[in-house]
Amino acid sequence: MSINHSPLGGPMDRRGFLWRSAVGVLGLSLARCTTHAVTPLVPGVALPFLTPTGEHYTKNGAEGSLAGWSMPNLAADAWSLDIGGLVSEPLTLTLDHLRAEESRAVEIVKTMQCVVDASAGQGLVGTARWRGVPLSIFLDRAGIDRSRAKRVHLFGADGFTNNLRLDRIYGLDPADGVVEPLLVTHMNGEPLTREHGAPVRLIVHDGFGYTAVKWLVGIEATADDSAFGTYQETGFTDANRSPVFSRVTTPTDNLTVPAGAVEITGFATSGVEGIEAVEVRVDGGPWQPATLADREAVLRSHPELAGTLQFAAPERFVWPYRAVWALWSFTWQATPGRHRIEVRAIDRTGATQPERDSDISDGVNAVAAIRVGVNG
Repeated sequence: MSINHSPLGGPMDRRGFLWRSAVGVLGLSLARCTTHAVTPLVPGVALPFLTPTGEHYTKNGAEGSLAGWSMPNLAADAWSLDIGGLVSEPLTLTLDHLRAEESRAVEIVKTMQCVVDASAGQGLVGTARWRGVPLSIFLDRAGIDRSRAKRVHLFGADGFTNNLRLDRIYGLDPADGVVEPLLVTHMNGEPLTREHGAPVRLIVHDGFGYTAVKWLVGIEATADDSAFGTYQETGFTDANRSPVFSRVTTPTDNLTVPAGAVEITGFATSGVEGIEAVEVRVDGGPWQPATLADREAVLRSHPELAGTLQFAAPERFVWPYRAVWALWSFTWQATPGRHRIEVRAIDRTGATQPERDSDISDGVNAVAAIRVGVNG
């Protein structure tokens, strides 16, 4: 079986696409991004650990890279997913096949982040509960040739493509705290909305948002081990694991605050490992430790998280969780004048945000910084 992929339009040059994505000309409007809960316009607004579905960002990779793009509107009862390529028994799945495996479905908590979020500062990041069935169930049922296949190519109904190496699907070490890719049908306890890829999308636990192909309709196992995908064609990384990253969510940049105790808050995340520490410095002074949100406090605020795989298996998943944001806070004794506040995160591998990062192809994760005015 061969899956036919016909792009809706040729890719623009790499430099142009990366730049246009980063500044947010394509995809979401700037107005929508700046009202996202991750970048509150009012100081003191607490960032919830779980992002409500209606406030979770939507970024469509094909919208910015394929000419003539339009959002699919797939009827659930008509949806199908073809699995072909290096398999012994090509399959065509329907939602009934996924429902039949409900006993093997899992719900995970994952922070989704767009690869251009750091550059654009748009709030293209959010955390939700995602429920689905492991992709490996159906690859095994199709008889994927694991001796020859190196990757699976992924096809969305909108023309967007991506890929996964087989080692991102099979052979995962439970001690690594990573979940295998899921064919997802539910977000935050409800069926996926059209904007979030209904009726079925892929969720890759440790990947950037563009790995989580929406409106998934085709999978092809291949021996080709080269990079493949819409974003890869325009220069973005093929590895697509999000690096260690942090952001200040309040106060906002260029805000004026009163002198005295000021609560600085934000989040940090890494697709490679969980966050070990977050540090803050003011005006180039010494780095000082921030306080990470406590697991039990998060559970008290969001009891629905108790059913997710990570929260239900603390022996396997170490808090703060890999690929899930760690909320942090720091109390600053503000003095009158203008101040520069910097934040950096460190994950459990020891990876630390660099002072500078100008390469947006793998996400810009330089030390976060804001400027704040303080009234006397």
